[in-house]
Amino acid sequence: MKTSVPNQFINQPNNDLLFRKSLNLMMKRLLLLLVFTLFSVGLNAQVNLRTSGTPRVMEVKAFISALKASETNLRQANPASARLEHLLNDLQPAVYVSSGNVQKEGGDNPTSLYTDAASLNDVATATIDKQGIECVTIRINSAADLNRSLDLSVFSGFQNLKYVYIISTVDTTESVITRLVKNNSSQLGVFYKIDKGA
Repeated sequence: MKTSVPNQFINQPNNDLLFRKSLNLMMKRLLLLLVFTLFSVGLNAQVNLRTSGTPRVMEVKAFISALKASETNLRQANPASARLEHLLNDLQPAVYVSSGNVQKEGGDNPTSLYTDAASLNDVATATIDKQGIECVTIRINSAADLNRSLDLSVFSGFQNLKYVYIISTVDTTESVITRLVKNNSSQLGVFYKIDKGA
C-alpha cells in the first residue's frame, strides 16, 4: 500500500490553515506594535515638555494643559498636574525671601518658596530648608525687573524642585520673559503668568 504525503503548497485545506496561523500571528504583532507606538508617543510628549534642547517657558495654563495631555496618554495614577495645581492654589508651608530677609509661614517642611526678581540672588545664601521645596514663585514687580536676568542656577541645591513660576505684575510678553530666564535646567518646568492686577 502506498501512502501519500500531502504537499502544503498544493493541498488547499492545509494551505488555509497555514495562512490563518500566520495571519493571527501578524495581527498580534501589529497590535503589540500599535500599543508600543501609543505608549512612546505619550512618553515623548512628557519628555518634550521638560527635556527638549532648549527648555521652553510657557504660560501657566498652557503648561498645565500640556502636562495633563501627557498624563492622559500615560494613564498615571498620581498625576503631576494635580500636584502642581495643589502647589499653586492651596495653602501650604512656604518660605518668603525678600531683600535678604527670610520669613517662614504655615509650619515646618515648606513646599513653596516665594521671592522677587530683585531678591533672587539672596536665595542662594539664605538659610532655608531646601529639601522639601517643589515650587518657586518669582515676582517681577517693576519695569526695572525686566532688565534683570533670572538665573535659575541659584536653585541648584534644591533637590526636589520641579517648577519655577514667574508672575509679572507689569506688562510684558512671553519672549521677554523667556529672554530673562538663564541656566534653565531641563529638569525644571518653567512657566509664567502676566497679571497686572496681582
